[in-house]
Amino acid sequence: MLNVLMINSKSIDGKISGGLQLSLRNYNALCFGNSVTYFNLFDCYKISMLSKKINLLFGRYYALCGENEREALKLCEKMDVVWLETSQYGRLAKLIKLKYPSKKIITSFQNCEYKYVKQEYPCNLIRQYVIKKNEDWACKYSDEIVVLNKRDGSVIQKLYGRIADAVIPISFSNRQIEFSKEKISNIPAALFLGSNFYANIHGLKWFVEKVLPFVNIKLKIIGKDMDKANLPKNDKLEFIGYVENLDTYIQNADFMIFPIFIGGGMKVKTCEALMHGKNIIGTGEAFMGYDVDFEKIGAKCETADEFIKAINEFPKKFGNKFNEYSRNMFLEKYSDDIIFRQFAKVFYF
Repeated sequence: MLNVLMINSKSIDGKISGGLQLSLRNYNALCFGNSVTYFNLFDCYKISMLSKKINLLFGRYYALCGENEREALKLCEKMDVVWLETSQYGRLAKLIKLKYPSKKIITSFQNCEYKYVKQEYPCNLIRQYVIKKNEDWACKYSDEIVVLNKRDGSVIQKLYGRIADAVIPISFSNRQIEFSKEKISNIPAALFLGSNFYANIHGLKWFVEKVLPFVNIKLKIIGKDMDKANLPKNDKLEFIGYVENLDTYIQNADFMIFPIFIGGGMKVKTCEALMHGKNIIGTGEAFMGYDVDFEKIGAKCETADEFIKAINEFPKKFGNKFNEYSRNMFLEKYSDDIIFRQFAKVFYF
């Protein structure tokens, strides 16, 4: 049994989001046969916005500061393995490796953060520089790095010259779900999952402007603060807000709609839809990292015309709200039972 320190900037029992769901999966996988200590950087020291900006000058990104760096180094003393939940903590990887050369450091690249920051903050050159430096440190000082898909692995190799040691996709725990076997509604209900942040708003705004006026559907949007998003007005839109348990909403939806064009990693919402056995219409970015037949799940679309055609043909092509192929793909490739074996095989936990 190994003593593992997992370092993150989210509370393990916080409000469920895509990022936290992935962190919980990683935590549960690490706990399999090991003693795991979970260290939330924000629990150690609350960082103000001003402090974050000042810390950027020292190469510290997001949740890092001198206080929680020192606390993390103390915890590392009795650990065999340190798991960094994001490449944003490359500076911390450097500090740990320099002080404890024998400690095994594994960094999880949830995406290529530098690429994403350039998309979201194209004019913030300081932020871009600091995150790129942290990812460079993560690649240099980590014993192993893990990515979610081959695309991210290629980008990281090109930027930092480091080949990923493992590709481990997103997964969910297989649990009992009451699947809806109802027929598709006369006016199909599409469901979008995602909180109010850049990539989601970018895709939804495009969809509401370019696609929604030309299809006969109802679009329901679930996510924190999505009702505050500056989306075009449309009577077909319904904002539900944050929901603790999504099961009923997902099962009642005729299909899931994911018009995501920017970002990295893998989309947790896509795996969740597969787990529920749903029909899915989304972009290549929404399906990135998923080895599935898009035509059997729903459709992969990039243009407005492709979305309009796929949605208008959907009721004839898929008769039920439940998609057996989607569910089978989840069980075969993206359930925790399958992915935990990859953790054990690659990292010998």
